[in-house]
Amino acid sequence: MDKTERLLDLVALLLDAREPVSFAELRELFPDEYGGSRGAAERKLERDKAELLELGVPIEYVEPQQLDERELGGYRIDRKSFFLSDPGLLPEESAALYAAGAAALATRDFPFAQDLQHALRKISLAGDTHAVGGAAARRLLVVRPGDPLRAGKLRTLGDAVARRKRVHIHYESPPGLEGKPGKRSERDVDPWGLAFRGRAWRLVGWCHASRDQRVFLVDRIAAVETNPQKPHTPDFEPPEGFDAADAAVRSSKPWQWAHHPPQEVTLRFAAGSEAIAERIFDAPDGKLSVTYLDGLLPQVLSLGDRVWIESPPAAREKVRAALQRIQQKLQAPADPPPQPAPPPAIDARAEPTRADERDGKRERLRRLLLIVPAARRRPGVQLADLARELGLGAEELREDIDLLGLVGRPPFSPDDLIDISVDERERVTVALDQSFSRPPQLTPLEALALAAAAQEVAPADPAVMSALAKLTGQLTPTARQLYGRLAQRVVVSTPAPKGAEKVLAQLRATAQGHREVALDYDKEGRGAVGERVFRPQGVIDHGGVWYTIGHDLGRDAERTFRVDRILAVRETGRSFADPGPLDPVRFQREQLYFPSGREHAVVVRFSPAAAAWALQRYGSRARQLPDGRVDVFVESAGSGYAVQLALSLAGEAEIAAPSHARDALRDEVERALRLERVS
Repeated sequence: MDKTERLLDLVALLLDAREPVSFAELRELFPDEYGGSRGAAERKLERDKAELLELGVPIEYVEPQQLDERELGGYRIDRKSFFLSDPGLLPEESAALYAAGAAALATRDFPFAQDLQHALRKISLAGDTHAVGGAAARRLLVVRPGDPLRAGKLRTLGDAVARRKRVHIHYESPPGLEGKPGKRSERDVDPWGLAFRGRAWRLVGWCHASRDQRVFLVDRIAAVETNPQKPHTPDFEPPEGFDAADAAVRSSKPWQWAHHPPQEVTLRFAAGSEAIAERIFDAPDGKLSVTYLDGLLPQVLSLGDRVWIESPPAAREKVRAALQRIQQKLQAPADPPPQPAPPPAIDARAEPTRADERDGKRERLRRLLLIVPAARRRPGVQLADLARELGLGAEELREDIDLLGLVGRPPFSPDDLIDISVDERERVTVALDQSFSRPPQLTPLEALALAAAAQEVAPADPAVMSALAKLTGQLTPTARQLYGRLAQRVVVSTPAPKGAEKVLAQLRATAQGHREVALDYDKEGRGAVGERVFRPQGVIDHGGVWYTIGHDLGRDAERTFRVDRILAVRETGRSFADPGPLDPVRFQREQLYFPSGREHAVVVRFSPAAAAWALQRYGSRARQLPDGRVDVFVESAGSGYAVQLALSLAGEAEIAAPSHARDALRDEVERALRLERVS
């Protein structure tokens, strides 16, 4: 008997049993599965029990003393705890929650995407009507461009965080400011938490090599393996009160890394750029307590002439030396001249592993628990329609239905099996459901996935918070306890920029209500404010930076505006027609812009010391030169991103082409050096 079939048969038996079923009875009912030596059979049953618990099936063993007039204990499933009852979501709650789910799934690297999909399916099946709503309902989009393999790494890490299993990682450290190459290392890590902060996914945990807490950028993790020993037994306990978001925020500010004793560094800001002090450095007065100066310099350098270090002199000298290294690279034409950009490459995909195969089998078991209630809910539904609703291929669903037809209770006579079939007109019918009439209760991970998606929509949204409270309130006490522990260990949302929370809320509200606004916008972040009359379509969290997108009436064209550079929003009193939903496919690019035909490839050339990082970071867009340097091709309508990138590498990068982008970098370096000399 297939393992999936055995587990479903076990669930069917225990759901139908009026009293707990003893181990001896299970051995008799499943002689081929739980026969043989008692010790081996007990271990097999315990593994099955652990797997069912992970799927949200509340199977438990009842001791003999808890049972009246029984000498033997037994296994049971509490039907009230197993089934997810109708959560009673209001239409606006359903729409808001599904908008959150759609936004989170559109990121393509949501750590618990499968759990979120199953949670939304369960809610839909438990309610009286099919839940409605989409990303357009809240005018929100979350995009995490970059490494296509990141999703798999996040899934593995998220699972390890939830199950408290140690991981073995292959890690690529960044290059140093003094030309030192990044180090490659292998480490065993207890993953305490996972959070998206500082425009990157960060793993926080106990590093056994360092014997201390460490934070690792997920994009620099080349490979990750979960400890396969005792898969259902935790390897560690995270510290009491651990908060992944707090640890990740500190990590996103490298100048706070605990490398050296603290020293005070004073920053000064160009006129019009004072907001940077609070929004980037969290230092309104410009005074920072710095424990790792080399972690501060790339951020200062990337801002060009908008910020400089006033004191101490040693820190100023490091900035000046880095700028001079870049200036020296720019004195002569790039040699050799860059070659044409390589053709776009198809995203690499990892070969399936044994873990992938195991997860695939687990996912099949999880969805099999939903097929019967989905079919019962819509008698005579077309196979293709049911497959679409469940997110499956039609033939895949047909195979699942064939398997379900073999599932039931011992002794497996026709009346003991699930009677589900597809007729000659491709209609799905269920005559006997054998207790699989409703979807199972949410698992802690499914509840966590919903909560994480809700954070993306915004904790202040009353419809989302109300829906979430109704759903998590139905969790079993054990599941609710685990959900509470996980809530601070996995954080996926990006907070609004400091001082811009009100602006972001206004933009979301006016986009949802199709109301025109006037923006006071500081395009360059230098204090030069201009007014833009704007019809917002929505807001986008793109790689950790918030934007609004819509129609700029002055330019009569679609435009995006960074939220942290919008100083004020005023409604004009005019409304506009619904522009339609945001399409996430359009935004899966490193920079948030839309092709107009005027784009060009900017070539950023990295030194040999930074080559490994560039190759790992940019993949198919990177080309290694014979001398060890690396050219990275960045498609752009301007040169701002490339200039910031080259500056942030502190002398380990330059712009090789085109000439106007190289000139833009040279001009920025010269302005920054003039400030260093006169300040």
